[in-house]
Amino acid sequence: MAKIKLGAIVTDIRGKLGGHVFSKNRSGAYMRTKVTPTNPQTSYQSFVRGIFAAISSAWSSLTDNQRLSFRDKVQQYTSTDIFGDIKVPSGKTLHHKLNQNLELSGQAQVSTCPSPIEVPFANLLEIIGEVSTQELEVTYEGDLTGSEVMFFATPSLSQGTKFVKNQMRLLGHVAGTTGAAVLIDSMYAAKFGAFELGANIVVGVKVINANGQASPMETLKAQISA
Repeated sequence: MAKIKLGAIVTDIRGKLGGHVFSKNRSGAYMRTKVTPTNPQTSYQSFVRGIFAAISSAWSSLTDNQRLSFRDKVQQYTSTDIFGDIKVPSGKTLHHKLNQNLELSGQAQVSTCPSPIEVPFANLLEIIGEVSTQELEVTYEGDLTGSEVMFFATPSLSQGTKFVKNQMRLLGHVAGTTGAAVLIDSMYAAKFGAFELGANIVVGVKVINANGQASPMETLKAQISA
């Protein structure tokens, strides 16, 4: 569904409408033909759908006071939409968002809404891969104690690829510490297999605190050596 921002007529339009997709880049607004990809029904997709169903069921099982705790704090969990406007979630949406982050990062779900706290940043330093050992090491310097660090990555892409958001896949997560060098090669191999010299791989890191709040994803291109 397209999102339209009204002014004198229309000041902005984003999303899908009919057979077209509306968006904007540095050159201005544009429209393209909508392409519907095939649905491969991967095990990960089934996993995420299962989480969604379980969390929706959990919301229905909450007491009135527990649901009210989420509704009362929605103003503390506002976000900015694609137009730069402030959006306030519903209590159910907030419950789902926090608990989905917690579930995906292996943390206990919350049935009463916590007050938001600051989410630390990983502050990525470098990502180094060695073909001979097939080691892939991510180094960060942030203090992530008490949070879970989620790792994402792309398969090996062509050198001209710049937009990688749709190629990112969740690899796994580890407990955060104060500055660390984390080997994610076994996670990467399980998802994509071995990488080669000169491979164009982008790795992403997202931090999830104990409330279920998530940091923006930080990304770096991996340096693949012999």
